[in-house]
Amino acid sequence: MAARLDPAVRREQILDATLRLVARDGFARVTLRDVAAEVGVVHGLIRHYFPTRERLVAEAFDAAVLAELEGDEEVAERVEPVEALADWLTTTPRDHYFVWMDAWSEAQRNPELLASLSRHHRDCERRLGRIIERLAESGRGTSDDPAADAKMLTALVDGIAVQHHAIGLIDRARADRIVYTAAEDRLGIEHGTLADSRPTAARGQWVAGAASGSAVD
Repeated sequence: MAARLDPAVRREQILDATLRLVARDGFARVTLRDVAAEVGVVHGLIRHYFPTRERLVAEAFDAAVLAELEGDEEVAERVEPVEALADWLTTTPRDHYFVWMDAWSEAQRNPELLASLSRHHRDCERRLGRIIERLAESGRGTSDDPAADAKMLTALVDGIAVQHHAIGLIDRARADRIVYTAAEDRLGIEHGTLADSRPTAARGQWVAGAASGSAVD
């Protein structure tokens, strides 16, 4: 019999277990019974907290992305803008992007996940737009439309990440070089500036942690 836990603690435990399974098997293969087995509880207890699989995986994705928000806001608002831009654009850990790529695919069959994914995608563009605004304010770059620049660079980063992480067409060094060069050209930054800032690629560590493993490039 499962130990009785505070409902908030149990809910967090279920979400953590779900994210571990998503990182390992993908959204489409996760079932409520899988999550129950991972947590070590009966199937009915999962349904008590999350009546549908769709609600569970959407909230697990939500919880995972929300865990990044504090660090993302720190980067967007307080880190020096060139360093912040390089950090934002550099290739993130493989497990992080695998969850996002799988979410893009699953969202077409899960309206709740689609809503969560769309909201977080807009938030990411907004934060990148803020970094670009700060870059222009500092005089180290230029932008007539930070929101449009953020949208273009986000699309480029996501596409390059698929080529790097999903199908291995390009290695990490080339992935970063493509994105940095495009950003420098678009924002009037001297070539080589972003690479020279030595970005850390620290974003996305929540997935690796939830999966009890290390991030892999």
